[in-house]
Amino acid sequence: MNLREQHSFDAPVLRAEHGMINHYLPIPDEVTDAFRAAGVRRVLATLNGRRYRRALTGSGDGGSRLVVGAALLRDIGARLNDMVHVVLEADPEPDAVDLPEELAAALETDEDAARRFNAMTPGMQRSLSLYVSTAKREETRIRRALELARKLRTNTLHADRKD
Repeated sequence: MNLREQHSFDAPVLRAEHGMINHYLPIPDEVTDAFRAAGVRRVLATLNGRRYRRALTGSGDGGSRLVVGAALLRDIGARLNDMVHVVLEADPEPDAVDLPEELAAALETDEDAARRFNAMTPGMQRSLSLYVSTAKREETRIRRALELARKLRTNTLHADRKD
Protein backbone atom coordinates (compact mmCIF):
# COMPACT_ATOMS: atom_id res chain seq x y z
CA MET A 1 0.00 0.00 0.00
CA ASN A 2 1.27 3.46 -0.89
CA LEU A 3 1.24 5.44 2.35
CA ARG A 4 -0.37 8.38 0.51
CA GLU A 5 -3.13 6.17 -0.86
CA GLN A 6 -6.58 7.32 0.20
CA HIS A 7 -9.60 5.18 0.95
CA SER A 8 -12.96 6.90 0.57
CA PHE A 9 -16.32 5.53 1.73
CA ASP A 10 -19.51 6.42 3.59
CA ALA A 11 -20.14 4.94 7.02
CA PRO A 12 -22.99 5.18 9.53
CA VAL A 13 -22.44 6.55 13.03
CA LEU A 14 -23.07 3.55 15.29
CA ARG A 15 -23.01 3.13 19.05
CA ALA A 16 -21.37 0.28 20.93
CA GLU A 17 -23.81 -1.06 23.50
CA HIS A 18 -21.42 -3.24 25.48
CA GLY A 19 -17.89 -2.86 26.78
CA MET A 20 -16.80 0.73 26.37
CA ILE A 21 -19.95 2.54 25.30
CA ASN A 22 -18.99 4.91 22.50
CA HIS A 23 -19.90 6.09 19.03
CA TYR A 24 -17.88 4.80 16.10
CA LEU A 25 -17.63 4.54 12.34
CA PRO A 26 -17.15 1.00 11.00
CA ILE A 27 -14.27 0.62 8.53
CA PRO A 28 -14.88 -1.64 5.48
CA ASP A 29 -12.95 -4.91 5.63
CA GLU A 30 -10.95 -4.17 2.46
CA VAL A 31 -9.75 -0.87 3.95
CA THR A 32 -8.90 -2.55 7.26
CA ASP A 33 -6.98 -5.27 5.40
CA ALA A 34 -4.99 -2.74 3.35
CA PHE A 35 -3.94 -0.77 6.43
CA ARG A 36 -3.08 -3.91 8.41
CA ALA A 37 -0.99 -5.28 5.56
CA ALA A 38 0.98 -2.02 5.54
CA GLY A 39 1.35 -2.00 9.35
CA VAL A 40 -0.66 1.22 9.68
CA ARG A 41 -2.48 1.85 12.99
CA ARG A 42 -2.83 5.64 12.95
CA VAL A 43 -4.57 7.50 10.16
CA LEU A 44 -5.52 10.94 8.97
CA ALA A 45 -9.30 10.80 8.79
CA THR A 46 -11.26 13.38 6.87
CA LEU A 47 -14.82 13.18 8.15
CA ASN A 48 -17.44 15.25 6.32
CA GLY A 49 -14.60 17.48 5.13
CA ARG A 50 -12.84 17.97 8.51
CA ARG A 51 -9.47 16.35 9.19
CA TYR A 52 -8.50 14.51 12.38
CA ARG A 53 -5.70 12.26 13.58
CA ARG A 54 -7.24 8.97 14.70
CA ALA A 55 -6.33 5.39 15.54
CA LEU A 56 -7.79 2.33 13.90
CA THR A 57 -9.39 0.38 16.73
CA GLY A 58 -10.26 -3.31 16.60
CA SER A 59 -13.97 -4.02 16.54
CA GLY A 60 -13.78 -7.45 18.18
CA ASP A 61 -14.95 -9.30 15.09
CA GLY A 62 -11.70 -8.96 13.14
CA GLY A 63 -12.66 -5.61 11.63
CA SER A 64 -11.81 -2.11 12.70
CA ARG A 65 -13.52 1.16 13.52
CA LEU A 66 -12.86 4.80 14.23
CA VAL A 67 -14.07 5.87 17.66
CA VAL A 68 -15.73 9.29 17.50
CA GLY A 69 -16.68 11.30 20.55
CA ALA A 70 -19.49 13.78 21.05
CA ALA A 71 -17.29 16.81 20.33
CA LEU A 72 -16.09 15.35 17.03
CA LEU A 73 -19.65 14.44 16.03
CA ARG A 74 -20.72 18.03 16.75
CA ASP A 75 -17.80 19.31 14.66
CA ILE A 76 -18.81 17.25 11.63
CA GLY A 77 -22.56 17.76 12.10
CA ALA A 78 -23.40 14.09 12.60
CA ARG A 79 -25.51 12.06 15.02
CA LEU A 80 -26.28 8.43 15.69
CA ASN A 81 -27.23 6.59 12.45
CA ASP A 82 -26.23 9.51 10.19
CA MET A 83 -23.98 8.70 7.25
CA VAL A 84 -20.50 10.27 7.32
CA HIS A 85 -18.24 10.65 4.31
CA VAL A 86 -14.85 9.22 5.32
CA VAL A 87 -11.48 9.58 3.63
CA LEU A 88 -8.60 7.72 5.31
CA GLU A 89 -4.88 7.72 4.65
CA ALA A 90 -1.89 6.60 6.69
CA ASP A 91 -0.71 9.26 9.13
CA PRO A 92 2.80 10.23 7.96
CA GLU A 93 3.54 11.35 11.55
CA PRO A 94 1.93 8.62 13.68
CA ASP A 95 3.63 9.85 16.86
CA ALA A 96 2.39 13.43 16.47
CA VAL A 97 0.22 14.72 19.31
CA ASP A 98 -2.17 17.63 18.83
CA LEU A 99 -1.94 19.68 22.02
CA PRO A 100 -4.89 21.85 23.03
CA GLU A 101 -3.89 25.50 23.51
CA GLU A 102 -4.57 25.36 27.24
CA LEU A 103 -2.25 22.39 27.83
CA ALA A 104 0.48 23.87 25.62
CA ALA A 105 0.32 27.10 27.66
CA ALA A 106 0.43 25.24 30.99
CA LEU A 107 3.46 23.21 29.88
CA GLU A 108 5.25 26.35 28.63
CA THR A 109 5.08 27.83 32.12
CA ASP A 110 6.06 24.66 34.01
CA GLU A 111 9.41 23.22 32.91
CA ASP A 112 9.22 20.18 35.20
CA ALA A 113 5.75 19.24 33.95
CA ALA A 114 6.84 19.77 30.33
CA ARG A 115 9.94 17.62 30.79
CA ARG A 116 7.87 14.76 32.21
CA PHE A 117 5.15 15.14 29.56
CA ASN A 118 7.73 15.08 26.75
CA ALA A 119 9.27 11.89 28.17
CA MET A 120 5.91 10.06 27.95
CA THR A 121 4.84 7.85 25.10
CA PRO A 122 2.80 9.48 22.33
CA GLY A 123 -0.20 7.41 23.45
CA MET A 124 -0.03 8.74 27.01
CA GLN A 125 0.47 12.28 25.70
CA ARG A 126 -2.63 11.87 23.50
CA SER A 127 -4.65 10.60 26.48
CA LEU A 128 -3.71 13.59 28.62
CA SER A 129 -4.36 15.98 25.72
CA LEU A 130 -7.77 14.41 25.17
CA TYR A 131 -8.65 14.88 28.83
CA VAL A 132 -8.10 18.62 28.40
CA SER A 133 -9.56 19.07 24.92
CA THR A 134 -12.85 17.25 25.55
CA ALA A 135 -14.04 19.83 28.07
CA LYS A 136 -16.71 22.05 26.50
CA ARG A 137 -15.96 25.22 28.42
CA GLU A 138 -12.68 27.13 28.18
CA GLU A 139 -12.58 27.53 31.97
CA THR A 140 -12.74 23.77 32.39
CA ARG A 141 -10.00 23.19 29.79
CA ILE A 142 -7.77 25.69 31.62
CA ARG A 143 -8.49 24.08 35.00
CA ARG A 144 -7.74 20.61 33.62
CA ALA A 145 -4.52 21.77 31.97
CA LEU A 146 -3.26 23.37 35.19
CA GLU A 147 -4.29 20.31 37.19
CA LEU A 148 -2.39 18.02 34.81
CA ALA A 149 0.71 20.23 34.93
CA ARG A 150 0.67 20.08 38.74
CA LYS A 151 0.19 16.30 38.74
CA LEU A 152 2.97 15.84 36.18
CA ARG A 153 5.32 17.99 38.25
CA THR A 154 4.46 16.26 41.55
CA ASN A 155 4.22 12.70 40.16
CA THR A 156 0.62 12.38 41.31
CA LEU A 157 -1.11 11.24 38.11
CA HIS A 158 -3.45 8.29 38.61
CA ALA A 159 -0.83 6.11 36.86
CA ASP A 160 1.74 7.13 39.51
CA ARG A 161 -0.23 5.49 42.33
CA LYS A 162 1.16 2.30 43.71
CA ASP A 163 -1.92 0.50 44.98
